[in-house]
Amino acid sequence: MKNSEMLGDQRRTLTAENCQLRWLDEEKRMVELSFSSEHPVLRYFGWEVLSHAPEAIDMSRLNSGAALLAEHDTGKQIGVVERAMVENVRGKAVVRFSANSALANEYFGDVKDGIRRNISFGYTVEDAMITGTKDGHDVVTVTRWMPYEISIVSVPADKTVGVGRQLNTKERAVKDENSKTKEETRNESTPQTVDVQAVREAAIKEARKEEQKRAQEINAVAAQFGKNELASRAIEDGKSVDEFRAVVLESFRKQKEVDATAGYIGLSEKETREFSFMRAIRALANPTDRRAQDAAAFEFEVSLEAQKRSGVEAQGLLVPFDVLNRDMSVTGVGATGDKTVATNLLSGSFIELLRNRSAVMQAATILSGLSGNIAIPKQISSSSVQNLSEMGEIVDSEITFGQINMGPRRAGASVPYSKQLLVQSSLDIENLIRGDLLNQIALKIDWNALNGDGTGEMPMGIRKTTGVGLVSLGDNGGAPTWADFVKMETEISVDNADVEAMMYLLNARGRGYVKTKEKATGFPAYIGDGNAINGYGYRVSNQVPANLTKGVAAGLSNITFGNFADLIIGFWGGIDLIVDPYSRKKEGMIEITADQFYDVAVRRAESFSIIEDAVL
Repeated sequence: MKNSEMLGDQRRTLTAENCQLRWLDEEKRMVELSFSSEHPVLRYFGWEVLSHAPEAIDMSRLNSGAALLAEHDTGKQIGVVERAMVENVRGKAVVRFSANSALANEYFGDVKDGIRRNISFGYTVEDAMITGTKDGHDVVTVTRWMPYEISIVSVPADKTVGVGRQLNTKERAVKDENSKTKEETRNESTPQTVDVQAVREAAIKEARKEEQKRAQEINAVAAQFGKNELASRAIEDGKSVDEFRAVVLESFRKQKEVDATAGYIGLSEKETREFSFMRAIRALANPTDRRAQDAAAFEFEVSLEAQKRSGVEAQGLLVPFDVLNRDMSVTGVGATGDKTVATNLLSGSFIELLRNRSAVMQAATILSGLSGNIAIPKQISSSSVQNLSEMGEIVDSEITFGQINMGPRRAGASVPYSKQLLVQSSLDIENLIRGDLLNQIALKIDWNALNGDGTGEMPMGIRKTTGVGLVSLGDNGGAPTWADFVKMETEISVDNADVEAMMYLLNARGRGYVKTKEKATGFPAYIGDGNAINGYGYRVSNQVPANLTKGVAAGLSNITFGNFADLIIGFWGGIDLIVDPYSRKKEGMIEITADQFYDVAVRRAESFSIIEDAVL
C-alpha cells in the first residue's frame, strides 16, 4: 500500500455516458469537459468523496496553463488547460488541443467523433474528514485538494463526468438522498476530523512493508536464475515481481541462454589444420619418448588452453571444438607427411557428425561449447484472466517458473589399436581412429537421451522422464492400431505441446510393422504411409528398445512420438583423449579412450508420448 493513496498525488478516471458535447470550437481546437465530481471512490481507508464546495478546490495550478496529457504520460502532452472552474457540483475545464502534434490531432479527432470520452485527472489531497459510512466503510470527504493535470484516457471509473457531460443536479440530489441509509444520514450530521498525520504515517508504514516484500521477492527470483545484476535496477525502476520474471526470461533469450563459444580457444584456420590426432596419440602412448613429446608440443599447448577456457579438466589431452569443427579440405602435404588433412576426412562439424550417427540427436536442441553448470528457465504456469463485474476486484495470480539444471557428465568410448597401426602417418588411419571413437560416443549419448534412467552418472532420458504421456496397449502389451498412434498424438495435443516439427521414433521391427499393418481390416492403406505416420515423419534406430517386458509378455518394443526440439543435449569442452599403452602391451595393442562431457534434459515432458508394450 502506498501513502499517496490517502495524501499526496492521486488520480481519478471518469467517463461520460450518453455524452453530448456542450460545445467544441473546431477552428480554435477547444473543448469544454467535466473532469471531477463528488462520486465516491473506494480506497483502502474507505469511500473517498472530493468536496466541490468553493473553498475545497484550489484551481490555481489548472488555471496557470496546466498540461492536457494522453494517459497521464508527461511525455505525451497533447494540449493545455485554458481555464477551470466549479459548476453544478463538478469540476469543469476548457482545454485546447495542440495543432503541431500528430498525437494531439489523433486525440482531437477521436474526441470530435465521440470515441474518446474518458477523462482522468491528477490531484493532491491536503485535508479530509470522516463524514459517514457506506457498505461498512467510512466515507472520507476530502475538504481541501488541488488538481494539477487533466488526461484523456481509456479506462473509466467515475461514470458521472467526461467530455461534454451534462448533469441534472436536482435529479441527482434526489437520487443520492433516497439511496442513503439511516446510519449514513445520522453520521453525516456529526463530522469527525481525520488525524491527517496518523493516516500519513500508517500509509507510509504500509508502503514500506509492501516495498520490502517486492524487493525480497525480486532478489529471490534473481538468485534462483543467477541474475543478481538485474535485480537492483528492477527494484529501482519499480518493476513488479512478474515484470522482473519477464526481464529474466528476456535476458536468457538475448544471450542465447549460454555462452556458445566457451569450447573454442580461437585457433586460426592454419592452426586447426595442423592439429594431429595421431601425433597426440603417439605422444600419450610414449610418455618417455622425447622425440614424440616434442613432435606433439603444439597439441599439448592447445589442450592446456582448451582446458583453461572450458573449465574441463582432461585426464589425457583435450581436443577443442576449433579442431573438431574444422573444415576438412586439402592445402598441401607438409614436410612430416602428417600436417595436412585429407579431403573428406570428416567433412562437416563434430556436432553434425554426432547427429548423423544417431537417432534422437538429429532432432534435439544442441547446445555446444558450454562452460560450467547452466540453468535454463521454464514457465510452469501462467497468470489467470478473470471475468469480473465493473467494480469487481481482481484476485492476484502469478506466472510461476522453474528451471532445468544441466552439468557435465562423461561419456567414454574405448578402442584398442595395434602399435604398428599407430606408427603409420597415413591420413586414412587418423580418419579411421577418429571415426571409430566419435561414432561410439554419439551412439552412447543418443542411447542415454532416449533410455537413461537418471541413476548414477546417467542422465534422465525421454522414456523415464516424469510427465511423459503413456499409451498402454494391455496387461501383456498388444499390437498397436491406427487408433493407438492417433492417441499418442492426442496425448501431446491436450497439453498444448503439439507443433509441426514432431516425429515418431521406431526400431527396425516397428518400421516393418507400420509398413504392413492396415489402418483398418480390409482397408488397403497402411499405418506407415511412405515415410510418415498420419503426416508425421519417423526415424528408425536400434537404439529404440525391443526387449521390454510386461505381464507375462517379453520382447516388447518402445515407440516414441513428440517434439524432439524440447530435448536438450549440451556439450562441454571437446574430446578428452586418453591413451593406455600398458594394459594390453603383451598383445602389442594400445587402448585409446575418448571422453565427451555432456548432459541431457527434457525441457517439457508434455512434448512426448510413448508406448512401452508394443507387440511388433
